[in-house]
Amino acid sequence: MAQVNEAGKETALYYLSRTLMGAECNYSPIEKECLALIFAVQKLRHYCLSHDITLISRADPIKFLMTRPMLSGRLAKWMLLLSEYTISYSPAKAVKGQAVVDFLTAHPVAESEEINDDFPDEQVMLAESQSPWQMYFDGAARTSGAGAGVIFITPQGDLLPYSFTLGTACTNNEAEYRALIIGMEIAQQMEIKLLHIFGDSKLIINQLTTELSA
Repeated sequence: MAQVNEAGKETALYYLSRTLMGAECNYSPIEKECLALIFAVQKLRHYCLSHDITLISRADPIKFLMTRPMLSGRLAKWMLLLSEYTISYSPAKAVKGQAVVDFLTAHPVAESEEINDDFPDEQVMLAESQSPWQMYFDGAARTSGAGAGVIFITPQGDLLPYSFTLGTACTNNEAEYRALIIGMEIAQQMEIKLLHIFGDSKLIINQLTTELSA
């Protein structure tokens, strides 16, 4: 981690390195990028929470998490863990500092502890975690194809948008239903306990309300 000082020069603050453990060795390259980012913000959480962070990397792990049509339990937790930080991505263009990066990559620090996917102060934040999430869904069918969109709003007001292309031809109502189903599957994977659902199809909302009340 580096910080730009008043003179406009980068000053190194921390050097972090660790080895991959167990199943982590089988992660895809972009998942390893996500893992590295999670490791860094967990180790430097006190600093990252109080500053805007610019992530300089060859790949954008945040975009990878935000654009995945479906998230596994691990990836969903990573996305939620990163949502409390203000992180922007800048592609790595220069080789400045690359020698240090290459050295740390070739000489990782052995660690016996795995990455912690649990949320910080989870027990302390228990009451706050019961605040409702919001989910907005929509679907549309056209001659060129059908699509679905889902937006989650966290209790803190952060937006988590998802968009999908529906592979088979369908009506507008079918596209709406599929958008709702996809959204509820994502909510289940993210283990959301309290969710308020909104959509512009009164038919689907009324049916959903009736089924949940039955």
